[in-house]
Amino acid sequence: MPYGKAVLEAISSLTPVSYELVDMKCGFETYQQTGSALPEETVNEIKKCKASLFGAAATPSPPPFGYLPPVVEFRNKLDLWANLRPMRSVPLDVVGGRNNVDMIVVRENTECLYAGKERYTQSSTSGKMAVAERVVSEKASKRIARLAFEIAIARSKKRGRPGHVTIVHKANVLRLSEGLFLDCCLDVAKEFPDIYTDHTLLDSFMYKAMAHPVDYDVVVTTNTWGNIISNGMSPMVGGLGMVYGINYGANHIMAEPIHGTPAHLEGKGICNPLAMMRAAAGLADRVSPGLNLLGLFYKAVSEVVQNDKKYLTRDIGGTATTEECAAEVMRHFRAILSQK
Repeated sequence: MPYGKAVLEAISSLTPVSYELVDMKCGFETYQQTGSALPEETVNEIKKCKASLFGAAATPSPPPFGYLPPVVEFRNKLDLWANLRPMRSVPLDVVGGRNNVDMIVVRENTECLYAGKERYTQSSTSGKMAVAERVVSEKASKRIARLAFEIAIARSKKRGRPGHVTIVHKANVLRLSEGLFLDCCLDVAKEFPDIYTDHTLLDSFMYKAMAHPVDYDVVVTTNTWGNIISNGMSPMVGGLGMVYGINYGANHIMAEPIHGTPAHLEGKGICNPLAMMRAAAGLADRVSPGLNLLGLFYKAVSEVVQNDKKYLTRDIGGTATTEECAAEVMRHFRAILSQK
């Protein structure tokens, strides 16, 4: 979190915009102290804010009964119905890495298995059973599809080439829930005749996208698949330490790194800070449009990658500590902001 705050503080000091930063508590440690992973005090304070930056939070496995990760509760309580996960590469020499990847996963953020509708039941033949309800609605499906097509239009104008939306589903097996999602997306597609639309099964998409990621632009899918796709494809852009997400709703925006808290790296000072820093830059870019803040931050990262890879952390081919990597990227970012 301190590295994300450093990005916002630099923007506040070197550009016309200014942010007031307020620290609030949540997560498993807070749950152990208070009995709630997301205290009402935190929710109420965040509702007063236009945007929030969420740090990586640990969730025990298996979690205590009834425990919900705070980021999931945030999405529900603030109606953050869309999760936008940009997959954009920088020229890294890492295993699985690809150049020229530039797609965005548009993930429905409130339904599917993340609705948390689970229960135990008993069967005379199978004994104790756990049942999870998979919730997919017409309203949420059309809402996320429409956003995906609007993003495709914006990207098309910016990049000067036709937009492309790919609908990812498993309607061959989950015929009702995934079938409804697919039908809703195809209905919305009729409103956007200038955008090329196709659809594919989840497993087929993963194979094709891993082989030819440059073939994809905007990917829209349900909640669970969106998480799997963005996490599973992260090695192409440097791994989980490079990817962030924007949780989007009518009244609030929340940015986050998509990774968790790797216990085996705790205290070693070698974690990649760039997902957290990208999240902060992405948040600022949406709160303060027109300044190209995310683009300027990407430029800073690219300069570090091209000039001296020793300042990168080990997961992306360098030898730097977390602190050294963040400091060098911030040095470049401040210099770029100062030239504006």
